[in-house]
Amino acid sequence: MNWLLLKSIFRKNKMLTNKILEFKCESSGISHTVNIKVTKRKKTISIRIDKNKILVNTPNFVKEDYILSLLERKKEWISQIILKNRKKYKNNFVNNREAFYLGKKYKINIKKGLSNGVILKNDNLEILYKRKNFNIKKALEKWYRLKCNLFIEDRLNYYSKKTNLKYNGFSIRSFKTRLGSCDNKKHISFNWKIIFMPKQIIDYVVIHELCHIIHFNHSKLFWKEVSNLCPEYKSYKNWIKENISIFNY
Repeated sequence: MNWLLLKSIFRKNKMLTNKILEFKCESSGISHTVNIKVTKRKKTISIRIDKNKILVNTPNFVKEDYILSLLERKKEWISQIILKNRKKYKNNFVNNREAFYLGKKYKINIKKGLSNGVILKNDNLEILYKRKNFNIKKALEKWYRLKCNLFIEDRLNYYSKKTNLKYNGFSIRSFKTRLGSCDNKKHISFNWKIIFMPKQIIDYVVIHELCHIIHFNHSKLFWKEVSNLCPEYKSYKNWIKENISIFNY
């Protein structure tokens, strides 16, 4: 964390007031929001990590220089906690038999059955196989792709009608980290792995790609269009940055 950079964010007044700044995680290089709340009732300073947000509660008599130096001294601990929280959204298919579907983690149960297939049952993903040479990972990916196709088709139709933005077909593809793309023929492609993410995040991705139909760039006009349809898009963008490890499969 660059102490001088943080200091420049503060106003020059000596006493601290409620502020929001950014902390750059040393292990990942990703910036995280720091919320500083000043209260008359509190006598000591506390630092709490809520998922990937850093919450600082402090008495009103504490000077801002002290808060900055405290964050600097605690930066290694803060980075470790944030990294630990990020791992909660990492797929552990190979080691722990766990996988995500629409933002929820499911335990994978592998059973012998009369036919090959994948069944979503309560908090479990049941993978049924008929013969021992059955490729479990490929079967699960096939199921994910099917679910992704159905979900994306539904959300595209919904937002296309709502916005009157007409697209020329869509496809489900494999990308390493890219979530989607829209070409100059208005054909939209989506990464099948976005089905790992919560529904509201997928909706943001759908809106993002639809908006490229009228703005084939990331200009201010593009983001204004996205904001009109998805006012919380900034928080969803941050979620994606912080949980991109969910794509590890």
